[in-house]
Amino acid sequence: MIRFAEPEDSAAVIDLWNRCFGDDRAFTDWFFQNRYCPEDTLLYLDGDTLCAMVQMLPYQLQKASETVAVTYIYGACTAPEYRRRGRMAELLQESFRLDQQKGRAASILIPAEPWLFGFYKKYGYDTAFWVSNQQLEADPQATIVGEIRPLTDADCAALDHVYRNCLTAPYLCRTAKDWEKQLQMFRDLGGMALGWYAADGQELMGYAFLWKNDDGLWAQELMGQHRETMIQMILQYCHADSMKVTFPGTEQRLGCIHYHDNSPVEPGYFNLLFN
Repeated sequence: MIRFAEPEDSAAVIDLWNRCFGDDRAFTDWFFQNRYCPEDTLLYLDGDTLCAMVQMLPYQLQKASETVAVTYIYGACTAPEYRRRGRMAELLQESFRLDQQKGRAASILIPAEPWLFGFYKKYGYDTAFWVSNQQLEADPQATIVGEIRPLTDADCAALDHVYRNCLTAPYLCRTAKDWEKQLQMFRDLGGMALGWYAADGQELMGYAFLWKNDDGLWAQELMGQHRETMIQMILQYCHADSMKVTFPGTEQRLGCIHYHDNSPVEPGYFNLLFN
């Protein structure tokens, strides 16, 4: 049986999540406390046993001429003992039917491993969202322009303005709530969300969502019109020697899309989707 989750299913959902994914416990706890919605979680049950699930998170996709509703398929997983029985195929097909019923134009997802791009291709998903990566070293002679400081919820409108100005359609839209959740997640899980401000301290010229790990400093998303200057400012602010930077590009495939009306697939951008 396929149905949406109810509050009393939460324990089984979390148990299946922990069995299938190797996520850090802090992230798992954060996600289920702050973002999980039973009504967005599609379950496949064998009797009373949860054997597979997907989360159907609602978003908006900005295309060249219109904004359309889409579903972000997240946390797609099948219990090991139920794999290779077509459970995920049935869940995805049902999610497509529900999308069309709700007027959603497409289904998007981020494969967790490179080989999964081929797996999802079988269900009509085409690679559509790309990023580029760059490793940069600190330059002691870099010019200081403006200031770097932590972002707050009061910056959400300015963040969205920078985000949209740095992208060409198609790209995933972010609501004020989306921005607030991203800021909260990075704060709660030990990351950083930094803004680059003009000399007057008012205009936001760029931003970066960063993690510090064993490999050093990584900007998972960095946006701004003068990227190299901002990177040097962040390196100085963090007292770091180098930083990996991920930004909109064409070198690394990140996500896929399945249009329900067979619309042509154009290269675009999304990121920061709990990936």
